Amino acid sequence: MKKIVLAVLIFAGTLLSACGSSGNQPSNEAAPGENVQPARITVGGKPFTEQLILVQLMAQLLDAKTGHTISTAEGLGSSNVLMQALKDDDIQVYADYTGTGYINILKNELKPDDTPETVYEKAKQGYEEQFGFTWLNPIKYSNTFTLIMKREKADALGVKTFSDLVRHAPNLVLGSDAQFFERGDGYKGMAEKYGFEFKGRKEMDIGIAYQALTEGQIDVLVGYSTDGRIPALELQILEDDKGYFPPYYPAPILKMEFLKKYPEVGETLNLLADKLDETTMAELNAKVDVKKEEPKDVAANFLKQAGLIE
Repeated sequence: MKKIVLAVLIFAGTLLSACGSSGNQPSNEAAPGENVQPARITVGGKPFTEQLILVQLMAQLLDAKTGHTISTAEGLGSSNVLMQALKDDDIQVYADYTGTGYINILKNELKPDDTPETVYEKAKQGYEEQFGFTWLNPIKYSNTFTLIMKREKADALGVKTFSDLVRHAPNLVLGSDAQFFERGDGYKGMAEKYGFEFKGRKEMDIGIAYQALTEGQIDVLVGYSTDGRIPALELQILEDDKGYFPPYYPAPILKMEFLKKYPEVGETLNLLADKLDETTMAELNAKVDVKKEEPKDVAANFLKQAGLIE
């Protein structure tokens, strides 16, 4: 009987010692990014060519370099739609543009001393504080809004800048997608900044807007500076000489808690930052819009040529 009691006491003492072990004992808690189960990552994006390509670039890079299960959700919608999808965990990452986040989402105004760097830093800080989202490294090109004309018409009118266009605007029709007329950095502010009063304004899908411009249905188009159709159709980009539009550098966005758990996702996506410039992005866009290649194939070929995947 004494032996049984002694054994019970020894076992209890051992159990108490284990339960009361100090912080000097090794912890079973995994450090961020270690010993976690592979995630299911859906990459989302907006419904225009450049975003379709960016979605594929991010997804294929993650698929090649991480052990996570990757899927895509192309063409989901606007920045607000993508933010809600990220909040609801319907997607885990998407790319947006610094000027869009800074002005349209955070409701800031571009200041005279703002630079691409300050706009990025303020957007990143604002998203972290207000939404718990963070921005990864920006990709090194700005896809800004711009005004576009047929080159022959711009030359005939002597128009090279937005300011040059002002006196001709009453005789010209402006075309744009509906969103531009609603944005905080869109038509209203641009018209006030320059004093534009166009003869007419037409809302149209950007996919048909270039055809409308070349056929003379509109005279001026609001487009994106990296659109591959601009050089392909020999169109003229006008200079925003008063600096109305902010910088629009794309960067991947994801939840801070997700990045903490899976830091390799951020490290992988940051590999894109130095691989794209405005000329290269315009060429990729042209392969889809002009040569009718698939965004998935365009992205794969670029990643291979850049040495990011095999």
